[in-house]
Amino acid sequence: MRLNNKKNILFLKNKEVTTVQITILCISVSLFFIVYGFYGGELYSWEYTQFLFDYRDEFLKRGLVGEVIRQLGYQMSYDLATKLSYGIFFGVCIALLIVTIAPFKGYWRHIGFFGFFLFVFSHSGTIQHFYADFQHMDGINFVLALLSLFLIYKINKPYKYIFVYLLMAIATLIHEAVLFMYIPLVLIFSFYLDSTKENILQLLCLLGALLCTVYAVSIFGLAKNSTLEEHYTKLISTYGIYESEANKEVYKDSVAVVHNRGLKDNADLVLERIAVDKNHNNAVKRNHIKLFIILIPTFLIYISLVSEEIKKHGKTKELLLLLSALSPLCLYPIGYDFFRWWALALTNLFTITALIAWLDNQFRASLISLFYRHQVIVFIAIFFSLKAGGIEHVAHFAGN
Repeated sequence: MRLNNKKNILFLKNKEVTTVQITILCISVSLFFIVYGFYGGELYSWEYTQFLFDYRDEFLKRGLVGEVIRQLGYQMSYDLATKLSYGIFFGVCIALLIVTIAPFKGYWRHIGFFGFFLFVFSHSGTIQHFYADFQHMDGINFVLALLSLFLIYKINKPYKYIFVYLLMAIATLIHEAVLFMYIPLVLIFSFYLDSTKENILQLLCLLGALLCTVYAVSIFGLAKNSTLEEHYTKLISTYGIYESEANKEVYKDSVAVVHNRGLKDNADLVLERIAVDKNHNNAVKRNHIKLFIILIPTFLIYISLVSEEIKKHGKTKELLLLLSALSPLCLYPIGYDFFRWWALALTNLFTITALIAWLDNQFRASLISLFYRHQVIVFIAIFFSLKAGGIEHVAHFAGN
């Protein structure tokens, strides 16, 4: 329902942007990305190695993509893995574009929406991250999660959870950490739409099935027919080193992920790496300080948004849904890719913000108003993000 112009000065003509202005700004931002903000686009040994996993000899976790490629009759190579990575990246771009723009149909000319759009698309945690760190398969699971949210919204019958389970099961086969990356968001989104006892019971059943699936993949997806040395040697003999470049070789530590690597092992590895880092240059601490400086404007914007929502409506399901978007941060104790978890959490947060705006007219009005009233903070957030680049490469900010 469109808001009344007489009661909302937000929508006066002098607070709208024209098509020409939008085009100029989009071109300017795109050029900035190309010339300065975007770097990376290189597939590193760790991620390339995981593209080589498949089910040829036995079932392996994270082997689904490689198995699909094998079943299609292709031999995995560095070039093919790079093309797949770019395909994943562009898929994320299209998905994020749709989910950011579609909920605001009819409000596209308002400065508040335009500020939100630029804020999301220029942010260090979204497109810049997925490009600079495009070799991970998180983008596939992001798209699968969006499809799950779409099905939950469009289908009112209980059988929708069968499709949601299948999508999340596929995501689990791609990366078992989807349990923290996207599953909480999917479940809470359904609860947000329907908090009846019947739906809660169905969600508990879905959660139980997904937990069993994640457990099965994590346990039975470990290599049993070969030792780490045998597996590594076989991959070397099959794929070798691409053009003798160090970044394009089979990486032994990456192969070790599917060899007796449980939660405790991952947690111990995180603690070990932090201890080593602390004894050397303490880069983890310094880079986290840089990260939080970059994110100060983002924090201020969302603190204002949440504060306004609490004042107007109290503690609502919207707040629970926004909180669920941050679930990737739960991976901190068992995964050393700290900035990657931040990027996924922020992408989730911006995505769910747009979806709430799609479903709730009052929230949409508040969001547009907030981004109009706080244009200076939004501009600073955009500048910080463009200066820093993708979150995974926040160490490049300030020159190291």
